[in-house]
Amino acid sequence: MNTQNDSSSALTPEVTQLKSDLKDANDIALMALRANGELGVVINFLEHSFSCADHVAVGQQVFKAMRAFGLSSSVQLRVESGAINICDQEFAGQEQEFQFLSRLREKGRIFDFGEHTLVNYNHISLLIRDMPLDQPDRHGRIKDNVVVLLNGAEARIKAIEAGAKADRIKSEFLANMSHELRTPMHAILSFSNIGHSRLHKVDLAKLGHYFERIKVGGNRLLLLLNDLLDLSKLESGKMKFIMQQNDLAALITRAVEEVETLITDRELQVVIEPTQMNTVTYFDEEKILQLLINLLSNAIKFTPVGKKISIFFDADISAQPKGQHLDKDLLTLVVDDQGLGIPPGEEASIFDKFMQSSKTNTGAGGTGLGLFIVQEIITAHNGYIAATGNPDGGARFRFSLPIISGDNVGSEADTENEVDIF
Repeated sequence: MNTQNDSSSALTPEVTQLKSDLKDANDIALMALRANGELGVVINFLEHSFSCADHVAVGQQVFKAMRAFGLSSSVQLRVESGAINICDQEFAGQEQEFQFLSRLREKGRIFDFGEHTLVNYNHISLLIRDMPLDQPDRHGRIKDNVVVLLNGAEARIKAIEAGAKADRIKSEFLANMSHELRTPMHAILSFSNIGHSRLHKVDLAKLGHYFERIKVGGNRLLLLLNDLLDLSKLESGKMKFIMQQNDLAALITRAVEEVETLITDRELQVVIEPTQMNTVTYFDEEKILQLLINLLSNAIKFTPVGKKISIFFDADISAQPKGQHLDKDLLTLVVDDQGLGIPPGEEASIFDKFMQSSKTNTGAGGTGLGLFIVQEIITAHNGYIAATGNPDGGARFRFSLPIISGDNVGSEADTENEVDIF
């Protein structure tokens, strides 16, 4: 019996260790279950938030997740129209709390103020008021899960903003297109009706004026329809380019003549600065003519009455982006206007389809296609285009074409050859 008792006593430390191990395993299992439960909250949020149709719905999903964590919170959503402040309960000092969120929105990602934790993203800030400081493990898990959760919220809000922007751009395009079509059509019908009704009552000079206005309206419609047709060709990859040796300087004069009536109507001065440079290279004459007309039309539209548009060749600065290796000689032409200019940060986006500068999208007209087509034409010529501010006020458009001599042109540049854009 004593031997058995001694044996039992000898096993006691092993049993004790086993019990300790089982307790640790149980604690770990419970922690894993809790962690999985918290992770389930995040997964559930991601599943539901990506079906949210607006910003407020995303904020409500954030509150739902915080309640699942047992936490009290406030959310500030920052959208294009302004800030949306949402709180899970009303209390004194709520306005000051949102002012606090606004002040810290760009100061950092995560701030801890005792039981308060603030997490910032570009479009959303979340303030948690009762973080479990007495539970360090849970405190850390919540912060990690909140970061993942707000990453999802940020992505969804960006998608909602992008969708709203696309809808707005489409609506503006349709409104502008209706206006652009209606205006010249109204002029054509009005002057033709006046001319018809007064056919035997007015002199030839007056009739000539009516016909001139009809011609202007018809040309404006033709330009608009050409833009729409070219957009269709560009998007389908069916735009053809016939590359021939041409003189870009001679083409400038032709482009100015095409828009002479618009220039006269606005009493503008167009200055073509002479150059000693060789301005002959290979390009599609009709496409580059259209490019010049689009750039001139843009300059005319936004240049105040009586101001000046300058056109000149620049031998020193090309439109090639900075940092790119200059592997070819370029012929660079600049079009300066004295209009509203281009806001900082919009130098690239104004070439996007249907886009207009924020300074000029309030009534100047246009469909937002002209500069997009210009960029596509330049790209098809392996050239470059850039928009900047004009040092004298207004906008400056600079485009560069590769200088190709006759010796460097292969059979693909034959005058009868057609080159696909893509």
